[in-house]
Amino acid sequence: MDYKAAVLLDLDGTLVDSVFHHVVTWHAALRGSGRTVPMWRIHQGIGMGSKRLVPWLLGEHVDDSDALSDEHERLFLDHAEDLVPTPGAAALIDDLDRRGVPFLVATSAGTAIREALLDVLGMPDLKTADADDVSSPKPAPDLLLAAAAQIGADPTQTTLVGDSPWDAEAADAIGMRAIAVRCGGFGDDRLIDGGAADVVDDPRALIGRL
Repeated sequence: MDYKAAVLLDLDGTLVDSVFHHVVTWHAALRGSGRTVPMWRIHQGIGMGSKRLVPWLLGEHVDDSDALSDEHERLFLDHAEDLVPTPGAAALIDDLDRRGVPFLVATSAGTAIREALLDVLGMPDLKTADADDVSSPKPAPDLLLAAAAQIGADPTQTTLVGDSPWDAEAADAIGMRAIAVRCGGFGDDRLIDGGAADVVDDPRALIGRL
């Protein structure tokens, strides 16, 4: 197979300003089940797939994990109309398309949340690689490997744009370059420690660079 360089774009928190909406709705879902987890702690886990996030937050696996995820999704979707794209998100996609750079959105969001985020972005038909198609969510690299394969790209010649240290960690595990955006609310040191090669404010800063 002839491989080509490519770009993978995280969706949730990178192209749509959704991280703190996740924090608030996870906090509410957990409190509704009688558990209180500090919001700062929840924020530190955003970017993981929910199958990893819940035991990471609670320090154990719990029988109502799926119910917690379902309640978080319900609460998230109830106010999804309040979300907005991150600065330059649509313009970055347009830039990649105009310059013929192969790219794909790679997201850990479940179907309903993914569709809501794409609607916020104004691109409901944008092709994605989804965590539903792999066995292990971020920070495992499975999603990134599947996304690179989907567009025939060499992972080591591919750049991931993501907002969390879990994105960077997943990329670093397979030799993929990661550029992190600050719009997810993580500090530069945490993102670089996770494996990011560079940190910028938002997608607008990457137009013409990838």
